[in-house]
Amino acid sequence: EPLIRDEEAIAATRRKASRFVLVSTVPEAFQGRTMDAAAILQTYKGQIQVECNFSILKDPYFVDEMYLKKPHRVEVLGYLFLIALLVYHAIQSKVRSQTSTRNPLIATTKRKLEQPTTREIFRLLEYIQVIVFRMPDGSRHRQMGQPLGSEERRLLAMFGWDESLYV
Repeated sequence: EPLIRDEEAIAATRRKASRFVLVSTVPEAFQGRTMDAAAILQTYKGQIQVECNFSILKDPYFVDEMYLKKPHRVEVLGYLFLIALLVYHAIQSKVRSQTSTRNPLIATTKRKLEQPTTREIFRLLEYIQVIVFRMPDGSRHRQMGQPLGSEERRLLAMFGWDESLYV
């Protein structure tokens, strides 16, 4: 049976993929220009560095199917995203300042990371297991599921931590 294009489904998917969340404190009239949603989006899209930094927050995982009833909640969410982005970027900057061509991180895929992204950094720390034992007296004992690898230890050391952070 031949495949038939479902134009309605294609249009719905395009509409969903073309959503933009705009959070701005720019007044309606700014620098002699009316700043409606279209003007803000056009200005924003002209800033490639901003676009790269915010790409993580534009992931549908964070903004898909999100409903906030009141405008102040949207504003608060925007500020929370900015704080998260600041932390995300600070982690990346800290690690990049301590890696180089001669001293790269080694990814879980064994690839050399001279300028690792925060996503790659988190991937290195993603599968650390901590086992919690509940003792008969009600106390808890924590221990690592397996020893940390050299790159995991190195990453923690970059921030002045060791594996005691987990236990």
